[in-house]
Amino acid sequence: MNSQTNNKKAEQDEIFMPVQDYIGQGFSFDNGEKTGEFAKKHREEIIKVVDQFFKKEYGLEVTPHNLVGAKNAVVVFVESKQEPYFHTSVVVGVDVKNNKISDDVFAYEGSVEGAIMSGLYVMAYEKEFKKLDEFCEMIAKKYPVVGMRQEAVNNTMDTGYATPFFYTSTLNNYFPKAYDAYMKDHNISKKELRQLIYEQKFEDGYDSESDTVDISLSFYVNKVRSLPDEKMANKVINEFKREMGFPPGNYGIFIESNEINKKTGNERSFKGTTPSIDDIIINLYK
Repeated sequence: MNSQTNNKKAEQDEIFMPVQDYIGQGFSFDNGEKTGEFAKKHREEIIKVVDQFFKKEYGLEVTPHNLVGAKNAVVVFVESKQEPYFHTSVVVGVDVKNNKISDDVFAYEGSVEGAIMSGLYVMAYEKEFKKLDEFCEMIAKKYPVVGMRQEAVNNTMDTGYATPFFYTSTLNNYFPKAYDAYMKDHNISKKELRQLIYEQKFEDGYDSESDTVDISLSFYVNKVRSLPDEKMANKVINEFKREMGFPPGNYGIFIESNEINKKTGNERSFKGTTPSIDDIIINLYK
């Protein structure tokens, strides 16, 4: 019996890790072993083509954090160096057999643009996002929870604007006027960005409740190996609903297990809102 228990614990230790220790070690994609080794040897070359890609396509500078092997490619996780702040990833094609890096750098359709737009949204609602930051810090002091380590955010997140407690995601075509204005003038003011986002309600076919920013709040149980508490999740959700002044968006609020899957960066389990079913909606125009 003790042998079976020890084996099970060893298997779990191989897959999961306490959030306090997780910085992205073990994060991986299928069939990425060889390209992952290739990325270690050619890191500087890969980073160079990624830097050139962002400067050419978006006029932005980024900090590459993590290079992860994938099938015939390396996925590079980056963070912007200036506002709009965001995390995203791009794919660099590689030819391991011939020891070559492709000049072909690409991303999934709209992913980089959406990440930029989420950063612009945070700029436009700077005061409201500061209130959200303060709420998350308060929850972490009041309840036995912690956030994800910043290193893990940098090495595994590519959804847009992200912090240890929450991340935002949207599409650039939800707010095309704001996105296009920024691409024409990187010095556009936050006030103008906000006005352009607000004016979007006058666009035909715009759904102000669904076509907006998704904001996911995640609080990890701080006791090592512990599972999430539904009662705690309900308390945090109720505290959120009582507050005012948060940025508009579709909110998911979760208490996560202490353990994270090393390979995926996802929690082992969670309690809280059910995604796309009982999201908490703060309307953009109220």
